[in-house]
Amino acid sequence: MPSPVSFPRRVVLAFDPARDGFSFRNQYTWTDADLDVLSKRLRAATSVPVALGAGLGGAVSGPVGGAVGVAVGAVLGRFGLGDGIVRSVARRWSSFGLCGGMALAAIERWPQRDGGTPTADLQPGPLRALLRKRQERTLRASLPRFAGWWLRALASRDPDSPFADALASELDRIEARLGAGRPVLLGLVGDSPDPFALHQVVGFGIERRGPLAATISVYDPNAPGQTRTVTTAPSPRPGRTAVSTTLPTGRRASGGAHISTRPNHLSHVFVIDAEG
Repeated sequence: MPSPVSFPRRVVLAFDPARDGFSFRNQYTWTDADLDVLSKRLRAATSVPVALGAGLGGAVSGPVGGAVGVAVGAVLGRFGLGDGIVRSVARRWSSFGLCGGMALAAIERWPQRDGGTPTADLQPGPLRALLRKRQERTLRASLPRFAGWWLRALASRDPDSPFADALASELDRIEARLGAGRPVLLGLVGDSPDPFALHQVVGFGIERRGPLAATISVYDPNAPGQTRTVTTAPSPRPGRTAVSTTLPTGRRASGGAHISTRPNHLSHVFVIDAEG
């Protein structure tokens, strides 16, 4: 934790998004390999609706038939009968993102020493499998927290964040991680009704003006070469904070994750512990 010294204080690493981030945008189209991985990862989940469907069909012939149908459907689902469902749903989106994979990979590659290839010089094709694996790691580390914060933000319907105590703790963690000399993987949460409108970035600098007042410098995989910011400030109302950002958010935002219903607004920012 940071030492209890007075504000303001500042920690900024020599992470340059133009050199240490990727030069390509976080936008991908589905390949067969992507869909294979996705369907395998979700096979356990899709076995449930397959089993229920088989059970309902079997129930027409009586309770015993329904029970048998559930059992058979569960087995078939585990062996991939639901893969077609996953592929069909995924293809409804023409493109998708690997923001967490890109952010984590950029952190792992920093700093470049001994003449290593700068991250900005790497091309997306050879990195696809690595970025997909890193994305999976970040989701395993963060998905429950993402879901919890998002549901609370969605229910709040308040322009100010209701997470003041949690945010103060996260700011302390960001400052401590940066003070130890490492960029930090951050999850960004808004109040968008879309459960997939979540985002991950790399924090590489923080200026603290108080326990709840800070500006965080971030590399956003949606904006190659740019430095973007997340700014927090206490609200006049107890237990509330205002969280703003230079990332494009809001219903009409383009070129980035929409995250929130309001332009340049966030509900929460938190540290994701996903490094191996």
